[in-house]
Amino acid sequence: MCVWGEKMGLFSHSIDNGDYDYDRLRRDLVDEFGAQSAAFSGGFGFLEMCDAEDASNEQLLEMARREGINLNRYKK
Repeated sequence: MCVWGEKMGLFSHSIDNGDYDYDRLRRDLVDEFGAQSAAFSGGFGFLEMCDAEDASNEQLLEMARREGINLNRYKK
């Protein structure tokens, strides 16, 4: 289950080098994009789900910010 926080603003793109549980974040993003894929009949979430599976840690953080995920819940 994906845990959502407040939406991030346009200027909140600075990369935080904090220690995150990237495995859990990746699983949650894949689950969320998979749910979007089912809800929107395929293409929309499926491609993002594939991207999340192969993303670097920095890319995962950016994807999570774009989706409005509260990253504090993933800090170790």
